Amino acid sequence: MIRFSRERVQRIASALRAARARRPRRVDNRSLPVPDGMAALAVATWNIHSCVGLDARFAPDRVAQVIRDLDVDLIGLQEVGWHHRGESGMDQFAFLERHTGLKAYAGPTKHSERAHYGNALLTRLPVHAMETIDLSVGKREPRGAIDAVVGVQGREVRVIIAHLGLDPWERAKQVGDIVSRVAERPELPTLFMGDLNEWTPSSPRLRRLAESFADVANPRSFHARMPTLRLDRIYVTGGLQIPAYEVIRSVLTRRASDHLPVRATLAVP
Repeated sequence: MIRFSRERVQRIASALRAARARRPRRVDNRSLPVPDGMAALAVATWNIHSCVGLDARFAPDRVAQVIRDLDVDLIGLQEVGWHHRGESGMDQFAFLERHTGLKAYAGPTKHSERAHYGNALLTRLPVHAMETIDLSVGKREPRGAIDAVVGVQGREVRVIIAHLGLDPWERAKQVGDIVSRVAERPELPTLFMGDLNEWTPSSPRLRRLAESFADVANPRSFHARMPTLRLDRIYVTGGLQIPAYEVIRSVLTRRASDHLPVRATLAVP
């Protein structure tokens, strides 16, 4: 057995503390004021797991309550609708519109006689334009995004909401498609958010997004019971800023879905 003197143990402990202090910390929130002369825009992104919570209960009313409590100007949702979970035949897009007070714009990626499934934009802002993007790759699960332009106090802001695939090569193409679309209209302040299914800090897909966008909100949002992965992200560019963001942890959000919602306050020039 190797024995160390108390002095040496203290030196080792001090060195370990110093090393931890030098290591960059990846924060889960930011709380700064909106700069003077800029408009505040409250946004959120959330994968709602077809309104089926961790208690295995189908509860769209619970999801609607969370959205109302978030009190945002717009929210991007993923996994809206029936997909082997929830209630077959129920229009979750219409339900959430009725019970949140926000206008719902659907971006389905799957269609059937029983229900639709995909992404959604819910907002109280005027929507000037909207289209859906097909991000499907080969025979993988159909994926897509919503590409919309909303009005914020007289200024047009582009909003892209996506749910990316499970394989790295699949996400590489999808990220490339989104970055290319954003580059086609550099004059538009752009917000890109969603469930990106990326969790490795060294991911080349995340590096490409970091090169193409000015800032990101990326707190740990998955799994809702014990959040460790940064899957749900909010990116901005074109003059937009993110002075504040957080992941919403409450009794309700920990039950309503397997993801936690990410809320941010943007500053719009």
